[in-house]
Amino acid sequence: MAPKTKDRILAASLRLFNENGYDAVTTARISEEVGISEGNLWYHFRTKRDLVREHQLALFVLIDKRLSVPSTPETVLENYALLNRMMFEEVWTYQYLYRDQAEYGRASPELEERVHQIYDMTTRILIRFFHHMIEARHLDMPEDELAPLADNTWMVIRYWPSFLRETRRVLKLDKAALNAGIRHHFALFETHLTKEARNYFDKNAYA
Repeated sequence: MAPKTKDRILAASLRLFNENGYDAVTTARISEEVGISEGNLWYHFRTKRDLVREHQLALFVLIDKRLSVPSTPETVLENYALLNRMMFEEVWTYQYLYRDQAEYGRASPELEERVHQIYDMTTRILIRFFHHMIEARHLDMPEDELAPLADNTWMVIRYWPSFLRETRRVLKLDKAALNAGIRHHFALFETHLTKEARNYFDKNAYA
């Protein structure tokens, strides 16, 4: 079954916003990409901000999935590898939402508040995973360093697509780009991991 027009508009606009930037893409360009009239696009989405809102809602579905990844001392390595991959892929898939907020503005106060809550929850979940690594004796690090480590981890993941875009003109996610980001993130704390934990992540954390 062919994708519905609304779904095609969402997919095309997401790709164009990611690759060109929100301000650089017009509704006429999106219509041309989809192969429909601009009036047809307006029937589904009155403005570009309506597209932003739909993309945000789809992003929140992915975020809810990775926020639900459990952490226990017994499963922390396996689930951290999963969480890390999900975060990188999420940020890359919806990179313009993270990168271009100054351009598209606040789609709605309610969504803006949820974004702030997500940042806070992400930091707390990362701290929990690192704490469980310590508890399971995979990680040797003082507890008071876990909050800065969580912040730094999120910053690497959050800004990795922008870094590649601005320094190496990489616009599309491929296996090499994903794995390079994961590698940079592990560089933040791998010297504090046990040899066994490093070996586990080397074998299981990459695409």
